[in-house]
Amino acid sequence: PEIYNCDLSSDLAVLTACESGRPGFEDGEGMVSLAHAFHYAGSESMLTGLWKIDEKASAQLMEAFYQNLVAGMFKDEALRQAKLHYLQTAEGRALSPQYWAGLVIMGDTAPIALEAASKPSWHWFLGAAILLLIGCLVILRRRKEHK
Repeated sequence: PEIYNCDLSSDLAVLTACESGRPGFEDGEGMVSLAHAFHYAGSESMLTGLWKIDEKASAQLMEAFYQNLVAGMFKDEALRQAKLHYLQTAEGRALSPQYWAGLVIMGDTAPIALEAASKPSWHWFLGAAILLLIGCLVILRRRKEHK
């Protein structure tokens, strides 16, 4: 695939669509997968799916996984804790491993330095409002001068 020719340097590539971690056979290469291609292109680690996972379950797992990464957990522990949280909240058929067990971490499991999105400060809003007001005054003044 063309991915092998790209620079995809990153701490983590998230490849949860379909079966991105499931290998296929390539003549002259052997068993390769999309996760392998991302690793070759520079991704230090990959979160990938070994089989098709239910969208709702995947969304719940990913939300908890990202929260755990922001909390500073190692990637593998962040995924493990996300799976445990999912199992505590899921019911019925959704408890089956086919819903949650297919997501795996490959590569470097070290934590990622992430910060939770901060709430915009009122200073930014005040500054933007002042700039907008000044811009409007300049436009009005120029219109008066041209009349």
